[in-house]
Amino acid sequence: MSRNILPASLAASCTSFTRPSSSGPSPAAAQWQPVKVKKLTGSACEYCRKRRRKCNGEQPCPLCVDNNQECIYEVTKTETQGQAVKRKHAQMQQDHDELKSLFAILATGSNQKTLEIHNRIRSGQSPGLILQQLKHGDILIQSRLNSERHVRHVLLSSLMQTNASFDDLVDFIGLTVARDPSAQVPTAALLRQLRGQQTDLKGLRSLLGYAQPASTQRRIAISDLLSDQGGPASESGSSRSESLEMENSKRSSEPPYRLPAKPWTTLTDDDDLVTHLVSLYMEWVNPFFRPLEEDLFVAAMQAGDLTSEYCSPFLVNSILAYACLYSEREGAFFQPDDYLTRGQQFHDEAFRLWQLEEGRATLTNLQALAIMYPGCILRGKDKLGVSTCAVITQLCRDVPKTLPTSSPSRIPTSEDMLDYQRARKVASWAAFACDMATANTILQPASNTKCKDDLPTAAELMISPSRVWTGYPHHNKDDLLDTSALWVAHCRLTQLSWKAQRLLYASDRSDPLFPVRVEALTEEMNGWKRALPACLHFQGRLPAPVYDLHSCYAAVIIALYSLFQPIGATQSSPTSESSPIQEIHSPETTLQETIRQGKEANTRALFARVMRDRAIATAQEMAVKMGNFRHHYGLKIIPPYFVQANGVVCFTLLQDLSNPASAAAFKEAFRCLLGAGMQFLWARGMARMLHLTAQNTGIQLPKAIETMLEAVADTAWKKSDTEMLSSCWPNYAIAKDAKVGESVMMEDLIKKWERVALNEEEGRGKR
Repeated sequence: MSRNILPASLAASCTSFTRPSSSGPSPAAAQWQPVKVKKLTGSACEYCRKRRRKCNGEQPCPLCVDNNQECIYEVTKTETQGQAVKRKHAQMQQDHDELKSLFAILATGSNQKTLEIHNRIRSGQSPGLILQQLKHGDILIQSRLNSERHVRHVLLSSLMQTNASFDDLVDFIGLTVARDPSAQVPTAALLRQLRGQQTDLKGLRSLLGYAQPASTQRRIAISDLLSDQGGPASESGSSRSESLEMENSKRSSEPPYRLPAKPWTTLTDDDDLVTHLVSLYMEWVNPFFRPLEEDLFVAAMQAGDLTSEYCSPFLVNSILAYACLYSEREGAFFQPDDYLTRGQQFHDEAFRLWQLEEGRATLTNLQALAIMYPGCILRGKDKLGVSTCAVITQLCRDVPKTLPTSSPSRIPTSEDMLDYQRARKVASWAAFACDMATANTILQPASNTKCKDDLPTAAELMISPSRVWTGYPHHNKDDLLDTSALWVAHCRLTQLSWKAQRLLYASDRSDPLFPVRVEALTEEMNGWKRALPACLHFQGRLPAPVYDLHSCYAAVIIALYSLFQPIGATQSSPTSESSPIQEIHSPETTLQETIRQGKEANTRALFARVMRDRAIATAQEMAVKMGNFRHHYGLKIIPPYFVQANGVVCFTLLQDLSNPASAAAFKEAFRCLLGAGMQFLWARGMARMLHLTAQNTGIQLPKAIETMLEAVADTAWKKSDTEMLSSCWPNYAIAKDAKVGESVMMEDLIKKWERVALNEEEGRGKR
């Protein structure tokens, strides 16, 4: 092959960078131009290399563009194929070393550290980034745990969860933590020893090295202001039996059974943790809420049978997510010492598993969603809870009513069929209860337009209806709990709740017969209360799940009483020498009796006043039960409806604080709400909205409450809580006065009022 070669002199002139003359190039230069050399690439892209086509090394190359292919290079433009191989080998070695180091940490690290690593892996972080963060993260976390501000937060949270009364708590904080600059502050490590234990002020004083106070004159308890309460007051007396009870409650009880972590969850292989969490749920939640039958679920979980009709990974992870809200073990925390994030890892895993189910209508899916529903609400995500409830309602209609056969070779026996029908019926009533809870909470009609009428009977439930309630893990009790009687009473109350919400939110209130219908339903609900078995009547101390039954009743009946007129329309005038309770009609007083006794000509106005008085009286009565629960059990574990009742009672009494009985009851309910707010964002949002409502409506809260809110300001509410909240819970104090289009939801009101307060503060700063 021949090619043109220039003379040496001409070649030199052609390669020099001299400006060409104006007369143009010489004829020789024009004839002999240097040949353009093709640009070579170190390596072809994957698409060109596999097809043995020429590649120009561009990104993307023309061939990939023409064929709509992703243009991928194994090597960079500045390296050869050999250099690319070396680079890839070095990268693989680094990845191997990082994975090996991460595996070593997972094998030898604490449960908390391994859980943190797992959470970061699931969030998509690379092993190298996780190792880099862990290298510095331990120091940062330890520094945060030992910081004075964090220790103060942990101490105040522990204080709010004790069984101490509001006044004792205010005194303790005022004389020690808040005002005494020389007060000893324990280390975070010391305070974390309080986890898993029921604390009281005596124990905290010993921990802090404070002297025990001398006995002082006994304060007036709530029961001194209220009459006809069927049991001892929440703070009355210090009998020998109460002392023995408090000593017993300090000894942790053992879980009722052992359960395996595998094959039910991939997030932990700690059988002790899984046993602890499931036992928590079975003791404190399932007896009242009862989405699943304990005997069938436990047997299936212990067997590890993934084909069982009574247990599934989705169901187990939903239980673990909920139970973490009540646990203080390290494995329950998603972020160290952050109570609001407890169980988030299991919560996310449960929803991931639900997506994989693709909406299959099975018994375990229905049960799992019914458990996820209250968990979403307590986490301050009740918008998610409401949408979940809609799915529950639809799924309940599609779940098979007879036992599906898992294999042709296994024919179910008559006993198997009865077990499935029992579990199916209980789960369907739990789904119905979720719908009623949503309707009564957000003040809207329920999805079910027909009332469920297949009321369960004791004969259909467990053969042995009574079980021992131990109060695991904080108490050593041997209380007998009639679970069948409790569940039947709950289902009957749920039927009445359906009638109440249809009357409140799906009927014409201008109808002249509307007060008559309200009065008839009121009498029906009072009849339900009077007909309760003796074991479910309020007394000195009840098994904790029974308090949820009374809380549910109070929330529904107060809504029924206060529907006709806003509670805060007029304030009660202060009483002189007579007891405040004498001004309030008993909840059992019929409208006809009141009309005969009253002098008002306007029956409708009298009806509104009677209903308002009944709502206040019921709220005061429920506050006594709240104080009783707080006194016996503390506020580390709080049943879900108990939190709802706390909010309803507080908003009911908010504008009746001039009445001493209402003020005392409000203090107790708000005390319990603050304690719940240390653990649940939903309760924390309620307390914050109450405080902002009082500020924006000119209501003066009791001085003790203002003092407490000032002392725990950074602990009771943070700016970040506003962004975390996703709530449609309404402000009951202003819901009926709201204008068309005006939002009365917790999330919207808190953001609006805090934004207004911030603007006012900035305006004062500019002056």
